[in-house]
Amino acid sequence: MKKFLISIAALALAFGAYAQSEMTFIKCGKKAKTSFAIITDQATYDKCKDELHSYRDVLESEGLATYIIADEWTSPEEIKAVIADIAYAKPRLEGMVFVGDVPIVMVREGQHLTTAFKMNEEKFNIFESSVASDRYYDDFDLEFEFLQKDETRPDIFYYRLSETGAQSLRPEVYSARMKVPAVMEGDKYEIMKAYLKKVVAAHQEENPLDNMTFFAGHGYNSDCLTYWRQKPMVFRENFPGCFDKSSTNRFLNFRQNQEMQKYLFNEIQRKGVDFFQFSEHGAHDTQYINGGAAVEGLAECFEELKKTLGRMFLRYKGTPDEEPFLHEVDSLFQIPREAFSDSALAHYTEVVKRERESINITLDELMKLNSNARMVIFNACYNGSFHNEEGYVAGCHVFSNGDCVVAQGNTVNVLQDKWEDKLLGMVGLGERVGMWQKEVPFLEGHMIGDPTYRFAPKAEDAKMIEQLHKDLVFNLGKAKVWKKYIESENPVLRAIGVTHLGYIGEQEGSDIALQVFENDPSWIVRAHALNTLREYADANTLKAIKKGINDPYEIIVRTSCHIAGDAADATMVEPLEKFLKEHPEMIRSNYAAQGALEVINVRKSFQRYIAVAADKEADVLKRVDAIRTFRNNKVLPAIPVMLDMVKDASEDEYLRTVAAEVLGWYLRSTEKAQIVETLQKTLDAGVESEKVRKEIIKTLKRLN
Repeated sequence: MKKFLISIAALALAFGAYAQSEMTFIKCGKKAKTSFAIITDQATYDKCKDELHSYRDVLESEGLATYIIADEWTSPEEIKAVIADIAYAKPRLEGMVFVGDVPIVMVREGQHLTTAFKMNEEKFNIFESSVASDRYYDDFDLEFEFLQKDETRPDIFYYRLSETGAQSLRPEVYSARMKVPAVMEGDKYEIMKAYLKKVVAAHQEENPLDNMTFFAGHGYNSDCLTYWRQKPMVFRENFPGCFDKSSTNRFLNFRQNQEMQKYLFNEIQRKGVDFFQFSEHGAHDTQYINGGAAVEGLAECFEELKKTLGRMFLRYKGTPDEEPFLHEVDSLFQIPREAFSDSALAHYTEVVKRERESINITLDELMKLNSNARMVIFNACYNGSFHNEEGYVAGCHVFSNGDCVVAQGNTVNVLQDKWEDKLLGMVGLGERVGMWQKEVPFLEGHMIGDPTYRFAPKAEDAKMIEQLHKDLVFNLGKAKVWKKYIESENPVLRAIGVTHLGYIGEQEGSDIALQVFENDPSWIVRAHALNTLREYADANTLKAIKKGINDPYEIIVRTSCHIAGDAADATMVEPLEKFLKEHPEMIRSNYAAQGALEVINVRKSFQRYIAVAADKEADVLKRVDAIRTFRNNKVLPAIPVMLDMVKDASEDEYLRTVAAEVLGWYLRSTEKAQIVETLQKTLDAGVESEKVRKEIIKTLKRLN
């Protein structure tokens, strides 16, 4: 907190002129315990003034004091200075929303804060290899160093995550984006005005969360039917109001129909749905629903092969590899080069496009629909890419003419095994959706739309929700507060309690989490207890995962397998092998268990990567690629090789920097203490390279 106050004072000093500028700064109009900020660009404010004020008025009627702040922003720093000025004033800021054309920060050197994004920042385009993230604005412990503005986009700014700030995420406030997708037809200000009117109307309803739909798409973690069939049991704990009758909870799977897309068109538009979750593959412009239809007969198989090879050929066309590719295809499959003519390739492209449109959901189709679920979660890659100039899936749902007011999505790719419903029961109880988003932060995860929306709580739960909200804002570091939650009869509150007790970091938190994991009857509570133990990475953790591998809840099994791989503890070999023999039906957990065993036993490919990494005569970039393998595969024999690189001043600077960064991924390893000790000694002795020194500092913060 002290460091944050110093940093915000510096920001306020640097940008103190904003108070004398043409900024529109409307103070809170009502006394309250907490506040909210509507931050917008001046043009959006001028065009949507009445609607923005109506939004503010309805929030203040709910007891949420609200600022409206508008300006012709020229940099993210200007906005951050304003946030710093109001963050800890009275009333305490709990969240904010960025409306319209507000500067977008693209983060670099922060991939350890994502779930899956691992693009090489040296090899790829700066826009593609950076992560659009509002953690720049809402996590006050992070610090950033400005790099450059985008060459073509005046709203895009690139920053590196600095070693001077935190290296883990714990936002102090929640945030969201209200940004109309560029692909939508019509005036963007008129679309925004209509949306804000919809939001105000939604706030004036008494709408409990009692109707939901869950959809599992092709090729995602839904390929595991154990995962899918257990979802109703988990959601019954999170959203019990949806299970009073069969018609108010629907669990759909891509296997149910090869034309599931058409069924989903109706389901998306079904009136009365409160919550809709998609769990699938995604792109900024596509929700992937079904895989390709099964082919019949040799002729269909051959056509499918030509289409696949045609798409592959596009990579090699016009390069030195074109002729070798055509020769290999002819010799293996007797497909002549005429099959790869321009006209043939155009035909394949058109066929693939038609097939894609017939089985998936694209932006063109979304804009014909009225998305009616009040809240939608996209457990998918890129569906929340609000920074994409072509538009984005989440925005087309939220800004449709339907009842949808808020969505949650990701700006880049996301891990299949991400725990997407962590603490989601808060939303079912009646907490604001932004408060839930704050509890599950990743660099890429964002709310799109209104983060202040909440479902109506049961009358008897109103005081309890009010107290929960107060504790989540004011009492985060008080262990005695969260111990009381663990004693609650409500499993959602127990899950919140064991999670927040773990954030405090005291050893007692580990001991309590183990007791909860071993004894609590609730699946979601035990899953949250295991997640707390994951962060401790101690003897209690190892004890829990040995038991967790035999748990009835697939998420607990899968998480246990992943932790086993992170720890690389040899005592886990026998239970992992036993699990693989007994449970072939758990596809995702099998994948995690196999990966863990490969790390613990150091499979041959890992041995080869270690050899390449250690070979000073090998090409530097090949050595870098070998080292980067150990981000996701925490192989223990790679540790001394990377530590030697970091210490060796004669090694290539880039190689040493990558090695220092990769060592930071071993935060749950049994050898973490050794890494910390060696890196600290190296740092204390002095590091001549500033880049290497900064990366060591980052890694030590991640591991400590």
